[in-house]
Amino acid sequence: MLNTRPRSWHASLVTAGCEAREKARGRRYQLIAVNARTGQVAWLDARHRSHVHVEDDVKQAKAIGLNRWPSRHWKVNVAWLTVIAMAASLLAAFRHLGLPDGDLRKASIKSLRFRLFEVPGRITYGQRKTWLHLPADWPWTPDLTASWQTIKTLPIPI
Repeated sequence: MLNTRPRSWHASLVTAGCEAREKARGRRYQLIAVNARTGQVAWLDARHRSHVHVEDDVKQAKAIGLNRWPSRHWKVNVAWLTVIAMAASLLAAFRHLGLPDGDLRKASIKSLRFRLFEVPGRITYGQRKTWLHLPADWPWTPDLTASWQTIKTLPIPI
């Protein structure tokens, strides 16, 4: 066997052929390489698939701001990472406690930001109360008000 690097055009042909074959059969093939001496294939596959949520959490943290370093100074970047970790924890708690099961709970941070966090609302004061006026034609106003009502009904921790 020759010890040569594959050409770039060869790798693209192999990848394109694999993708077409996977789409035609409706299955996705993957290679799992572990150094375990014993174990069943199903157990190894389950162990490999359980790592997916870690990759999703890293993707979410990058969307929040993990991929942007604000300074060249170490202490500023440590503070930035602390804020990112707190924001990720608050977002996870909001998803778990405030959103119903469904598409909105599993939505990406970009979708949540567009649908819930950046709503074009208006705050007014009157009758000794603070009022939040949401647009009636905003498609996600019912989702926002339902999540707000869910959060208001949570018991206050003592």
